[in-house]
Amino acid sequence: MSSEKKPRTVSVRRMLSLTATTAAVGLTATSGVAGSDLWQQQAPSFAPAPVNAAASVEGEGEGTTGQIKKEGEGSTHAEGEGEGSAAAEGEGNAHAEGEGEGSTQAEGEGEGAARGEGEGAGSGDSDHALQRDLSFMEGHLHAGMTLYEAGDLAAAKTHMGHPIEEKYGAVAEPLAERGFERLRDQIKAVASATEAEAPVAEVAEAFEVVRATMEEVREGISVKDQVLGLAELVRVAGAEYAVAVEGGTVTNLHEYQDSWGFLRVVEAELRGIAESGDEGARHVAEEALEYLEQTDAAFGDIQGEGEMTLDPSLLYGAAAQIELEALELD
Repeated sequence: MSSEKKPRTVSVRRMLSLTATTAAVGLTATSGVAGSDLWQQQAPSFAPAPVNAAASVEGEGEGTTGQIKKEGEGSTHAEGEGEGSAAAEGEGNAHAEGEGEGSTQAEGEGEGAARGEGEGAGSGDSDHALQRDLSFMEGHLHAGMTLYEAGDLAAAKTHMGHPIEEKYGAVAEPLAERGFERLRDQIKAVASATEAEAPVAEVAEAFEVVRATMEEVREGISVKDQVLGLAELVRVAGAEYAVAVEGGTVTNLHEYQDSWGFLRVVEAELRGIAESGDEGARHVAEEALEYLEQTDAAFGDIQGEGEMTLDPSLLYGAAAQIELEALELD
């Protein structure tokens, strides 16, 4: 199939479509705390955990759910400093914010990396990685914008600050090479307006400027690499979600919100490709949207309330299927 992409225009309709999607099947789960952004290439084995609870995670010690554990020994972990092939605030193999070595940990230092700022292959040196990382940042901003509109200013401020804090270092060089250095200041403007508790319309306008620039960047990325990058972001969302519902309840609301925001951006980007791409691109995007729809059952609203099936495998499965669709493109 052809991967040639026709120009896309950022529209108010697409902006609105981002804020509209939330789904439902399963149970109510609430509450949580801010935590890490995780990256994991393969899904651990999870079973649905339909339990209602409100708790908080982010502690130290060992605790496992499938292959996920905090602050122990293992092979995949977070936001750490060390050596490896895909880095985020350090060099490493695959990480998520955790102290020590662990098989997908939260907050701290260790060896390994797969997302975030730092050095290493996979930190933004390919087109699909750039697409993934742009959409990662946009997902944080989208979650923050939704929370800001809902009046949850504290949570909104946290999410709006994360693109610069966690990810921009991974995209700074490829963006500079393409002439889009202005994106950093535009993202900072959104965060600053949020911190100043500016009117919603002002924050939304600043967010629109960021999205428009990101769309310009994406115009230089093939449809195949765009969809591959989106598949990778769904996998990241799965890792975030796995931490959010560890133990069978929504125990980490921040990670849940990250995952929610990432998937809303993936949906909007796939819809844009379906509307503006050639026949092959439209087919792939439409198929990918059907797979993405399978993740709806894992979510309630952005505050983790409503009926849901707490099963990270819904996200991991969708990621794998979307990736296979992308590989059909030339």
